[in-house]
Amino acid sequence: MLAANRRSLAGWLVVVATAAAAALLFWPSAFASEGEQELADSFAVESYAQNCSRCHGLDGQGGEVPTDGRPVPSLRNNDDLTVPYLDLVLLTGRMPPAGDPFDNRERHVFYDDAERQAMVEWMADEFDIPGEVPEVDEGEVSRGLEVFARNCAHCHGNAGAGGTAGRQAWTPQVNNLPGIAVAEAIRVGPFEMPAFSAEVIPDEDVDAVVAYLEAVDEERGTPFLGLVELNPVFASGFVGLLSLALLGSLVYIGSRPVRLEDLIDEGSQPEAGVTPASGRRGNTDDPDHDDSADPDQHDQHDEEPRP
Repeated sequence: MLAANRRSLAGWLVVVATAAAAALLFWPSAFASEGEQELADSFAVESYAQNCSRCHGLDGQGGEVPTDGRPVPSLRNNDDLTVPYLDLVLLTGRMPPAGDPFDNRERHVFYDDAERQAMVEWMADEFDIPGEVPEVDEGEVSRGLEVFARNCAHCHGNAGAGGTAGRQAWTPQVNNLPGIAVAEAIRVGPFEMPAFSAEVIPDEDVDAVVAYLEAVDEERGTPFLGLVELNPVFASGFVGLLSLALLGSLVYIGSRPVRLEDLIDEGSQPEAGVTPASGRRGNTDDPDHDDSADPDQHDQHDEEPRP
């Protein structure tokens, strides 16, 4: 009986020792994680105050652009603002803006991945912004080509090089964006772009579009001379420059003086003393007439005999 109690006590001691070792193993990482979260929150608070509050307000209530008075949306109680939208504007460098906040063209990205994650998590918690960053799975490239051609190519180009969508709306290049940014843009519809619901473009089709654009980015040039799709705006400028160069060449060629000798072959030049209007001198009716004879001999034949 005593031996059995000892074995039972030894078993409990093993369990307690294992639990203690596990606690010692995980507690430092838990403290480290908590410390990292505090640092991330501290960074987000300071960065928001420096880069965002000037327009959106310290408490996220919105306001006006200081330079021109245009309205700035509120970050609180805004039905149009979600976590994917917030992550997208930070991921693509739309916010904080380097210049015009309403300029839709590609720009420098201000935050790296860790900083952006800290900003999104803190702002979502601080301003009660709903949603979460989507996940992108592996997609089918051929399916992505079909979906992109049907829904996206008319504005962004067949290969995602960007362009215009009418009414001076600039559509950015999308074949160089991270897959998360493409997935977020499809769902939230930033700026002038329409939002596509899961009923219109299912999640698997979103994954396929991402796969297609990644394939285009990896094989951007064609096998022959490495040709790529030009942005329609850049293509129009290229055609304009080519037209100006051609017109300038024609003007230069047309302004050069042209000599008669440059237009007449050497074998068809007229002889000395003969003008095209009066014809050749001498008796041209005689088929045996020698045009190379001395002109003085012609004069002697033409004179009448003297008595």
